[in-house]
Amino acid sequence: MTTYTTRVELVNPDPDDYELLHQEMRDKEFYRAINFCGVWHDLPTAEYDRTSAALLSQIYSDAGAAAQAVINNKPVNNKQEKKDYYLLVTEAVERAYTLPHTTDVAKLPPGASL
Repeated sequence: MTTYTTRVELVNPDPDDYELLHQEMRDKEFYRAINFCGVWHDLPTAEYDRTSAALLSQIYSDAGAAAQAVINNKPVNNKQEKKDYYLLVTEAVERAYTLPHTTDVAKLPPGASL
């Protein structure tokens, strides 16, 4: 299994677009927290974690499909600006970070607990 860190930044989003993105990403097994030594930590805004046997190209495709679903829901924002997204996927070989402990079980994979 390989772990990937994925960043999706929405361009010209409406206020609720990130909540929709979080759900779309979760549906594709991307989560907003990482576990180190049994302690869950929040990832920065717009970053997700996924551990999978899938290749990077599939991870990229899945994340792009989630972001595109948000865009397709409403292609222009409340200011009539066209929405878009930026996407970056990296394989996490090693990690070093300073992140807060999470208190939100909704950010965790199904079945995980705080």
